Amino acid sequence: MTGLETGAAVGGALSGGWSLRTAGRALLAASAAALMGLYAQNASAAGAATPAAAPRPDDGLGPKDVYVEADLVVDDQDKKIVTATGRVEMRYLGRTLRADKVTYNTVNGVSHAVGHVVIVNEDGTVEYSRDTTLDDQFRTGVALGFAGRLEDNVTMVAGASIKRTETVTELNHGLYTPCSTCQADGVTPRKPTWTIEATRIIEDRDRRVIYYKNAVIRVLGVPVFYAPIFWHPDPTAARQSGLLTPKITYSNYRGLAYSQPYYIDVSPSADLIIDPQFFTRVDPFLALKFKEQFYSGSINLRLGYTYSEAFDSHSFFGKDTSRSYILGNGSFALDPNWTVGFGAERVTDPTLFQRYAVGQVYTDRGPFPTDTSRLISQLYGIRQDANSYFSVAALNFESLRAAVLDNGVNPVGFDSYDTSAAFPTATPIEDRFDPNQPFLDGRLRLTGEAVTLTRSNPVLDVSDPSGLTVAGPQPFSEHGVVENAPPSPSPGDAITSLRYRDSRSADAEANWQSSFTFTSGIRIQPFIDARFDYFSINQGVLYAPEGLQAVPTAAPSTDARALGTVGANFSWPFIKPVGGGSLVLEPLIQLAASNKVPLDPAIPNEDSVSFEFDETNLFEINRFSGYDLSEGGARANVALRATLDLPEDRSASLLIGRTFRTEPDLVFTPQSGLQGDLSDWVTAVSVTPLRGVSLFNRARLDGTTWQFHREEAGINATFGRISGSIRYVFEKSGTVQVDCTNQELAVSATGVEECPSPFGGALVPAGSSVVGEVENLDVSGSWFFTKNWGATVNASRDFIGYDVNGRYQGVWPRVQVAFSYLDDCVRVDLIYTHEEYYSATIGPSDSIGLRLTLTTLGGTLLAPSQGQGSR
Repeated sequence: MTGLETGAAVGGALSGGWSLRTAGRALLAASAAALMGLYAQNASAAGAATPAAAPRPDDGLGPKDVYVEADLVVDDQDKKIVTATGRVEMRYLGRTLRADKVTYNTVNGVSHAVGHVVIVNEDGTVEYSRDTTLDDQFRTGVALGFAGRLEDNVTMVAGASIKRTETVTELNHGLYTPCSTCQADGVTPRKPTWTIEATRIIEDRDRRVIYYKNAVIRVLGVPVFYAPIFWHPDPTAARQSGLLTPKITYSNYRGLAYSQPYYIDVSPSADLIIDPQFFTRVDPFLALKFKEQFYSGSINLRLGYTYSEAFDSHSFFGKDTSRSYILGNGSFALDPNWTVGFGAERVTDPTLFQRYAVGQVYTDRGPFPTDTSRLISQLYGIRQDANSYFSVAALNFESLRAAVLDNGVNPVGFDSYDTSAAFPTATPIEDRFDPNQPFLDGRLRLTGEAVTLTRSNPVLDVSDPSGLTVAGPQPFSEHGVVENAPPSPSPGDAITSLRYRDSRSADAEANWQSSFTFTSGIRIQPFIDARFDYFSINQGVLYAPEGLQAVPTAAPSTDARALGTVGANFSWPFIKPVGGGSLVLEPLIQLAASNKVPLDPAIPNEDSVSFEFDETNLFEINRFSGYDLSEGGARANVALRATLDLPEDRSASLLIGRTFRTEPDLVFTPQSGLQGDLSDWVTAVSVTPLRGVSLFNRARLDGTTWQFHREEAGINATFGRISGSIRYVFEKSGTVQVDCTNQELAVSATGVEECPSPFGGALVPAGSSVVGEVENLDVSGSWFFTKNWGATVNASRDFIGYDVNGRYQGVWPRVQVAFSYLDDCVRVDLIYTHEEYYSATIGPSDSIGLRLTLTTLGGTLLAPSQGQGSR
């Protein structure tokens, strides 16, 4: 088909005539152009400038041609009116118009379409109305009974729509929703999950903002928010400044809380969230979150501030003062091999995170991870390629762990907290080189490490043969209040302590390993490991027990040792087909011999404090995590591994093993299970009896009695809409705090207050940590009763704590239960949270929160919406 040429593409008079192509079908120029441009949607992407529109697909029409189909076309030249009626369809510049009737006034250029008016735009958006009128400039117009389908399934409905300019449209008594308005069949109407209703809605496509007057947000038909003036970005805007979804909670600490975050689009690569939080019981709190993306990396910062007294669930205490925190990290790639970055973690009040319910605190913000109730700030540089790895860093620590203590010295409402004086500023350097080339029919790896630990105060490292005292440096002071000191010996004690301030160490290691597999299936992997360690300390004093006194002597300022290990790993798998799958039995043996390295009290234990004997390190050459302690002597590590694989994703595995020594190694404590000639048994079991269900058990059992010294067991299960997990942990040699509350404290010869440990041995400083039993349980699960409604639960239980009488009932550190509604455009969570702490100051906390996340309006402070940005 061909069209008539016209001299006016938009709004001009009809310059040519018209002719019939087929019965009742005609070509008509110009009038469709007005209708096509009435509700054209802004399809610009995010950014300061609007990019050029994509080229329009070729539909066979020229730039001024209009394709028209209708049952009847009438040109009344006397009245200057052209009328198309009956199943009218027009195409112009990529847009399509359908209506029952279209008229065009060739004098004033006014176009009028009535009856089931549908306009389909180039970008796929669709507008519906029962009556549409445009002026001769196609910049203003009126649509009655209007409904528009925008990008991302957004629907706007109004009794009347007025197009005031090409980019500004006003809806009277309108409604906005991103939710589906049809059932799954695409025909049956449904009520949208949430809507914004307003007496007036203005869509400004230039600014990419939608404004509302007298806005009411309804969720599931229930009004949840009203504002006389309200606005949010157009759904086509990827990032735009504006309000985020508020958060409402209630807590016995803080009372009723209202959080109203505001999102600021700082630049195309940076944004800021300002989150003022208001409470009925305590002073306000301000939280900030800043993110910026660079070509080579990114920065993420979180800050919080309040000017307030300390408080608990009952009272206020202390002075009004500034309390704040910073949590942030950044990483930058200087070139394909080099990466530099930082992590910043600091808080002025160790209870601030708990009092104001600050979440996502203990996450990794750099290559050096932290743990719960400890903060770490770090600067680092890392270079790595296919053959080598090099890193240099500077680390500083802050402890937030409470010492459970109320000896009548501190006023009510104040606890003692772990001092960070024992924590050093660390500067570790690590270099690993793997030539990735055969060396003597094997593989050679070279490793070098060095670290400097600098402190402002001296610390004390206790060597306790009984293993009941926590290893590692502890705070120490010779003047004023003694934070910690050498324990007063009891008869028969052999505790030696090392007091020092700064330390330095350097380690060089070479490891060679090869592998040979014989036709019988036997595999032999010989290895050689050689290591040299150097240590240096300053202000070193050794305290050795003499009677009931700890007698000081000067400690050597430098020390060195060499460690060599030779050995081989042996394995011989046996495979048997079973039930359509396979069963593999594999005996594993490691024979190793090292020179004897006795425990040296003059070498502080800085990097090998955390140690647990289990199946993961059964075949390690050195089972300690660092270099300060080393395993020596001749030993055989033996295990049996069985693996069963069956069809339909069913499987099972078992490993059981232990260590045999020629003589005891006193570097290990009795609680470790590795000190004697025969170690404890370690086991690991996992079973998947059917798809979606897995069970596991990891344990350490006494080598003689088979009693559990450590056990970790659990189950994970998923059945359709139901999923859950249970994890139980029991450990006889865990780190616990001794509660000396309301006990008569003894004063040692060095002036420190002590109380008896529930596990025997020497007296321990009040509020200190010792080795004892730990038992806890973690439970989590979710169940969606229907497609949209569900519940989740997360709970942890510490079964036991310790006082001077041995133990007391434990606490529920955290219990959270949430009921949720979720569909394609809204999520509503009603969350109950219970928290307990061993700190007498904090006490238990109970809170209820309502979290609402709406599509296109953004999420909460810590989880802003993605894709379309935070709004």
